[in-house]
Amino acid sequence: MKDEALESLLSNEIKIIFKYLIKIGAGKEDAEDIIQETLYQAMVNIDAIHEEKIISWMFKVAINKYYNLYNKNKNLNKYVCITDDKILRKISEETLTEDHILNEEYQTYVNKALNLLKPSYRNLLVLKYFMDLSYKDISKLLDFSEDKVKTYMYRSRNKFREVWEELNYDR
Repeated sequence: MKDEALESLLSNEIKIIFKYLIKIGAGKEDAEDIIQETLYQAMVNIDAIHEEKIISWMFKVAINKYYNLYNKNKNLNKYVCITDDKILRKISEETLTEDHILNEEYQTYVNKALNLLKPSYRNLLVLKYFMDLSYKDISKLLDFSEDKVKTYMYRSRNKFREVWEELNYDR
């Protein structure tokens, strides 16, 4: 029973890590490969990993694998990449409205500001605002206390605001 509960938990957490990889710009195939390699490494090192820290360990391994892949392939998008064919077809079939163009422009500005933040701040903001994870879920994923997540989130938002204002996007 304990193994089934752990398997279910890992399955849910792996889905979150997979979605996070997609949100930060990994292609579907690359994200699947990263998840597979991460699970393999978890199985190989299972005796050395504390059971309550396995999720955060796997998240860190997956993120490091993504950054290694990104550093090898500088042409990868660093953030927000539309990979859903249905969305692409719908956008191409519709005429581009002013709202759609403004939304794309705003998304570009957000991505530029995010990319100027240090990775720890960027990760927190993506987990909270792009993936809608709760502070509790983020704390489990990163192996931080909820208070620490809230403190770092506060700092992340302030730093993002500073970068945003420096880039003059409000004007």
